[in-house]
Amino acid sequence: MVVFLERRDRYRRSPRRGKYPRSGPRKKKQFIKKSRELVILDVLLHGHPEEDKPSWTKNPLAQVLTFPDFVLYEVKINKNFKKAPKPEEKNIYEEFINQQKLREVIKKIDYDELTNTSKALIQPVLEKEILNYEEEFINFFNNSTSITPRMHALKLLPGIGKKHMWEIIEARQKQKFNTFEDISERTSISDPVKHIALRIIKELQREGVKYYLFSKTQKYE
Repeated sequence: MVVFLERRDRYRRSPRRGKYPRSGPRKKKQFIKKSRELVILDVLLHGHPEEDKPSWTKNPLAQVLTFPDFVLYEVKINKNFKKAPKPEEKNIYEEFINQQKLREVIKKIDYDELTNTSKALIQPVLEKEILNYEEEFINFFNNSTSITPRMHALKLLPGIGKKHMWEIIEARQKQKFNTFEDISERTSISDPVKHIALRIIKELQREGVKYYLFSKTQKYE
């Protein structure tokens, strides 16, 4: 299981792109890492509506979110619609394949490529799944450090400013946090799970993000 932010080098900065487009071989085929859990966000039995192809050539697909690396993918689904997965259905990727509900990965996607259904589901799905990785996220609140002399990792959480940052640091110096409820009781952060979910969504949106605290979407390019 991933342990978040054990060292400062856990923070990944987006690589600078060159002035000219890179030439060479096409990108390698995308795949979901072994034994990753995933949640179905949306099922498109007739392919993506914005895909510029004749309808009869489109593949039925699902938009999914993997855990604990928090990456979005589009995955082919079985053309036997009776076995199609349903939104919010959760399982290990290999089990979806064994059940003949999912097939191979089409591509890794960013937040802007999600359907409206997927966008509506992603925050509640994240908030639910973050609870299953509570220990790892508590480790972040207990051990996160400065990324630069002027930027602490805690301030990258939406809604966490300088005042809240120092409140968390002072509380953890007295005693390490044990649960999300512990954070809520000892600081004015009433819903730490929501702050984490919003940060993951921002990282999946990619635009303007320099440091990735939780999502591996940039790493898996």
